[in-house]
This record gives sequence, C-alpha cells and structure tokens, in this order.
Amino acid sequence: MAFISFLAACTRGTELRRGEYLLAKQTIKGNKEIPNEELEALLPQESNRVLITQPITPFLWVYQIARPDFLKYKKPRFEQEIREYQAEMNQLRNGPDSIQSKRTLKKIDRLSRKIDHNRLAIEQGHWWMRVVGEPPAIITEEDARQNAANIQAFLRTNRGMFDDSVRYKLDTVKFRRVKVLYEVEQHKPYLIDSIRLVTQDARIDSLIRNTRGIRFLRKGTRIDERNFSAERDRIEALLRDQGYYGFTKENITFTGTYDTSLAEPMKHHMQVTMVIDSMPAQYPYFKINAVTFVVDGRDGTETNPSIDSTSFRGIRYIFAGRKYSTKLLDSKVKVRPNMTYSQTLNNETLRMLGTLDQFKFPNITYDTTADRTLNALIFAQSLQRYELSSEVGMNVYQGLPGPFLNGALRIRNIFQGLETLEIAGKAGYDGQPGFTQSSQNLAFKDQNFEAGINTSLIFPQLLLPASMRIRYANSTPRTQVGIGYSFSDRKDFRRTGLKLAVNYSWQISPKETFYFSPIDINLINTSRQSSEFEAFLREQQLAGNNLIYTFNRSFVSSISGSYVYNDNNLNLNTFRKTKYLRIFMESGGTTLNLLSQKAQQALTDNENLRFYKFLKTSVDYRLYVPLRRRGRSMFVFRGFGGLGWEYSKNGGILPYEKAFFAGGANSMRGWNPRKLGLGGRAASYDTLKSGVVVPSYKFERPGGLQLEFNAEWRFPLFKLFGDFNGALFVDAGNVWLLRQGQEEEIFKVKSFIGQTALDAGFGLRFDKSFFILRADWGIKLYEPSRPRLDGGTGQWVIKDLFSERLENRYRPQLRFGIGYPF
Repeated sequence: MAFISFLAACTRGTELRRGEYLLAKQTIKGNKEIPNEELEALLPQESNRVLITQPITPFLWVYQIARPDFLKYKKPRFEQEIREYQAEMNQLRNGPDSIQSKRTLKKIDRLSRKIDHNRLAIEQGHWWMRVVGEPPAIITEEDARQNAANIQAFLRTNRGMFDDSVRYKLDTVKFRRVKVLYEVEQHKPYLIDSIRLVTQDARIDSLIRNTRGIRFLRKGTRIDERNFSAERDRIEALLRDQGYYGFTKENITFTGTYDTSLAEPMKHHMQVTMVIDSMPAQYPYFKINAVTFVVDGRDGTETNPSIDSTSFRGIRYIFAGRKYSTKLLDSKVKVRPNMTYSQTLNNETLRMLGTLDQFKFPNITYDTTADRTLNALIFAQSLQRYELSSEVGMNVYQGLPGPFLNGALRIRNIFQGLETLEIAGKAGYDGQPGFTQSSQNLAFKDQNFEAGINTSLIFPQLLLPASMRIRYANSTPRTQVGIGYSFSDRKDFRRTGLKLAVNYSWQISPKETFYFSPIDINLINTSRQSSEFEAFLREQQLAGNNLIYTFNRSFVSSISGSYVYNDNNLNLNTFRKTKYLRIFMESGGTTLNLLSQKAQQALTDNENLRFYKFLKTSVDYRLYVPLRRRGRSMFVFRGFGGLGWEYSKNGGILPYEKAFFAGGANSMRGWNPRKLGLGGRAASYDTLKSGVVVPSYKFERPGGLQLEFNAEWRFPLFKLFGDFNGALFVDAGNVWLLRQGQEEEIFKVKSFIGQTALDAGFGLRFDKSFFILRADWGIKLYEPSRPRLDGGTGQWVIKDLFSERLENRYRPQLRFGIGYPF
C-alpha cells in the first residue's frame, strides 16, 4: 500500500497548477429520459485508466516517472536536432543543384520526416510517455462548469428537454484528485402536437403526403433533433427517387412554436412547420433520355485497341480492348432510358457492378439537356484479367514453427460472360501434434504436412431456370462450381480427398445472406495408418465408439444451406451493439433413403467404400457490446451449438470431416487443438511419478454434439507500429457423443453441466487494421475428465497451475492466431 501511495504521490504537484485537479471519476445523475451514453459523449475529459480502482493508475505513473528525464534531456535534444535538420534542408534547397536531383529530394524528404517525428515527440513526449504512458487527465472547475452548460444546451436544443437544467458538484479526494457529479434536473419533454407542410410544388406536396413508409416526425413523439435530421434524409431520398435530380435536404427547413402560457398538458406541445423551398427552376423533375455504358478494358500495352459498339435493350455498350456479355451486364444496370431518375436505382447499379469483381471505380455521370432530361454515362475500368496472389507465413505451436505457402491464380471474364476462374493451392506444415501424439517435446519431423488444390468457376448469377434467375437478379447472386483435391500426411495416417461442389449465394439485404449447396460430393481415402493409431481405433470400437468407420474409404455426399445475419462493425470508435448470427443445416446421403433398407445397409456397411447418412445443424451467435464511450473497450460474447446425427443402422458416427471438435486457438483455448472431450472421459490417461492420474489428451476427439460459450473483454493497451490491444477471456464447453460410446462420453441433460470444461486467460493482439496477429494464454480452470477419489470425474484444477508433482501439466497454453477468435 505504501508503494501505491508513493506512485500516486508522483502525480501531484509536478504538472497541476492552481485550480487544476486530476479527474478521478465523473458521473451523470437524474437523467431518465435520455441515455447517459449520449451525455457522456459530450464530456471531453476522460479519467486515466486504472488497474482495479483509484488511485492505481499505472499508465499515468509511467508518464510521470518518465517526464522529468524528458524535459531535462530529451526535449532540448529534439529541439536542437530540429534546428540542425532545418539548416541542412535549407542548404540542400539552396545548393548548386537547382533542379534538385532525386537523391537530393530523397534527403530532403528524409529530413522532413525526422523533423515531424521530433515535433511529435516535443508535443506528446518520447516513446515511454507517448506509447506506454498516458498524460494526466486534468480538469478545472471552469471545465466542469462548461461541461454542465454543454449538457444543458444539448438537452434543450437537441433532445427537446427545454425546461431541463444541469449543475455540477466537485468532490476532492486524495492526491489532488476530484470526482465530478453532473446533476440533471429533469422536467417534462416537449412533444410534437401537429406537423404542417408548406410547399409551392403540388407534385412534391402529393408525394410527401401520400407516400407510405416510416415517418420520423409523428404527433405525440418527443422533440428530437435526430428525428428532424432523419426526416430531412427521408424526404431527400424520396424526392430524388421521384425524378428531382437536383434536390438536397438543404432545401428543407423546420420551424416550431409553442405557448408556455397554456395549461397542462398543452403547455409542452409544439406545432412544427416543414417548409420546402419550392423553386422548380432549381430542381426540376427529370427523366432519363439515353444510357451509355463504356468499359475501358485496355491493358496499357495496346497501341490500337479494338473498339466494339453495340446496343442491347435500349442501352448503348462501348467496349475498348475487351468484350463482355451485354446480356449479363444489362441485368446489373437499373438506370434505364425513359424512366424517371432515381437515386436508389443509381446506387443499386453501382453496387451490383461493384460486386462482379470485374471493374474498378465504376461511376455514373449525368448531363442535363434543354428539355429537362438526363443522359446517363456509366463508365467502368476493367480489373486485370490475370491476377496472381501468394502468401507465405508460419504458424507457431508450442514454439514449433509450421511454414506454409498459399497461392491463387484468378482469370476474369474467361468466357466473356463475367465469369471468374480461380485456381488456388496450398502447402505447408501444421505446427501441432498428430492425432495420437502428445504436445510435449515436439520436433519438426512430428508435424503434419497438408496440401491441396482447388479449381472454381464463379458465375455472377444463379444457374437456375430462367424464371427463378430473374427473381434473384437484384440479390447479388453468385454460383460457384468447384473441384478440389486434398492431401494430408500425418504421423498417424495418410488421407486424401476428392471434392466436387456447387454453391449458390445471394443477399436479401445488406446484412442478410443465404448460402445453398445442392451438390457436395467427397471421395475420401485413408491409405496409411500407424500401428498405434489402429490400436486406438480398435480400443474405441470395443468401447462402443465406431470412430474406426470414419477412416475407411468413404463416399460422403450432402445438401446444405445456411443463413447469415451480420451487422458487425469492429470499429472501436463506434458505440453501438452489433451482432452476428449463422444458422447452418446439412443433410448427408439423403438420396440413399430412396433405396430399399437392404440396399442402404449394404452401402453404409461396405468396408471397401462406405456411404453415410447423416443430419447436421449448428447455430453460431455473437454479440459485441462497447463498454465505454467512443468504444475504447468492449465485451464480446459467443454462443455455439452444433448437433450431428448419423442415422444408418450400424453406423452412429459422423464422417471425420463432418464431426465437431473443441480446443485450440479459436475454441477452448486452455486445451490442445481438437483434443478436448468427450464429455467426462478423455481418450487416455497418464499416471505421473507422483501417482496422480491425469488426462493425457493424446488423441483427437471428434463428437456429434458441441456446446460452447465464450466471453472476452477487449481493451486497448498502447501503440507501437500499430495498436496493441489486450483481452481477458473465459471459455466454457465440450464435445459429446450422442450414442455408441462409453457412459461418460454420451451427452445427458442431467450431467452435462458437470462435464463442461472451463478455462480463462489473457490475450495480446497486434492490430494493423488490415490484419491482426493474436497470442492467447489459456489456463484450465475446470477439467471434466480429471478422475476424482470417489471414482467420478471432474475437478477444479486452477490450484494445480504451478504444481511440480503434476509435471507442469496445467501450465498456461499459448495459442497463436490471425484475426479475432470470433
């Protein structure tokens, strides 16, 4: 405690002038009508970050401890260096090289960057102060008075609380800190009593009065500046969709009157008048006269590129250097001759052209004519026809590097029908142990080698009957036909797979997407198995778990579909809740049900080529909740539930590629990848030298049911070549069998709580906006398969974190990943 008091004392006196205090906390009370988050956003001061509670402010301590050295030594040096750099720059600019060669300009640019760096250091301090530390959050009584005035003005002007008042109170605490309380004296809000429209344009008057849809100004609602702004946007969009090309929301004004002399309840009612500056000469009513679509497909090397001009359904198409299907382009163009100008259809055309992945910077310009019509010019520049991309990287597991190489070749418009051919390949070592191998003392030779190649042909339409194709034409449709081959060489087995798939996708709104795969055919073959792995499979079969079947030569076919809702925005400057939902369903071997029971059993029990019949579904839900204004930190919650049922007569086990697994960088982070489970029983157990029996987690544990819940608190730490963010997380979940296994492995409602694993930990993330590198340290808290003295399983193991007699079996597990785990 004395040490904390000493550090807290470091913040006193050195910077604070008379009347200045360190802001310990600020609170808003008495406000019931308006969410506090809106009012907190008006407060420019934020208290320094604390660890647990005040006055433990480690970032401020770093700043204050480093500041005297900076002021005495570093700042004068930075100022002297600026003078030297400026003198050197002047000498270069005034030198004999009047035209300033590239070498000279490079030197000047380098010196300019050094000057900018030093100026930043002078303003904000050196690295320890600017990156690790945090300047003191200083507030004065005048600041508090101004904040109270701003809150009061906001409530009265923006939220219709014209009678509200705000006052402040200061409460000084130890170490020259102050708590500020803003008290809102709240009265009745003012409501809209009536809305009157004033315009000289009869057509505009009719459109506004008769058009159905959401109106943001309604009788009886509170006066709110956001509603007035939204109503302006609504009317602007409405009129611009009805031919008023030059109309803007600046042409709309609102006035309001109320009479305070009236008795309640009419005293708090306002009469609103909406005036539209009706000057038809400024924004006449337009129709589209002609539409021209120009595509510049020149590659830059052609001296005399071919120019092709043609017309299709009233639109003139001009192609320079590269031809495209006018029929398919026409389905994406919503701006048509002889139609009324519409801003929505203009934007829809640009959106649909942008989703084709064929053009860059598509845009539409309009020329007005003397008879008040518009000539539309759609211009698009072709993307490169051949695009080669590659990625080289390394996964690290338990300090063991796993290099990989990914590459892809994309050929656009290959048949002049806006198709895209993609050929993608990958090869690399998977830096984690094999199916039956412990994660202790791994060597490079113990890694798994994975390789594969996939070829896909992507069409910007649904390959369906014509009537259905037209129905989904505006939904960003896509059809992907692909074939792929995969190869996996692991210490336990060698496995190959051949896949043929047809996938459809379309959007029903910017946030909602459907995916449907009517054909998904996989031919899987396991050509080698280690003796230890074969023994494990036989042992599992004797215990009732038919995992051995999934490593026979297999034919797996399925039909699947999913629905995705996503309004997620991970921008830390956005203060709003967002969510993600994915619902997935799959039916495997469905057509086998058309055969007789005898024929079905012959196929599903065939040892040479085994067929599967199964049903699978899963739900993945995520919620993102910002915790502080400006979204500096947030809670993220994820719930996942998956169920798979193999319903052939003698099977009972899902295909290996369709099974559920738990553990790893994006799942239960206290456990090795794919090795948690099943239920309350591990695949094998080790007896340590101390005599304690612990689960070994040597084997992967595929299951038919997975339940998982994850929660993270994400918060910023400091900046250094990017944003370093931290996270505290908790994971809970497990994987179970549904049938044909040992008693502890099968899911039962009465016992699944005691069989739910639990871990927690800390994460460090390096965020460069376009990619995120992640390291998570997970610690087991509760282990459902740990034997107890009473013969059952399931123990709290957090106490064994540093136990030497358990041979470091419960030390933190480090997981590396790219991107957020969810």
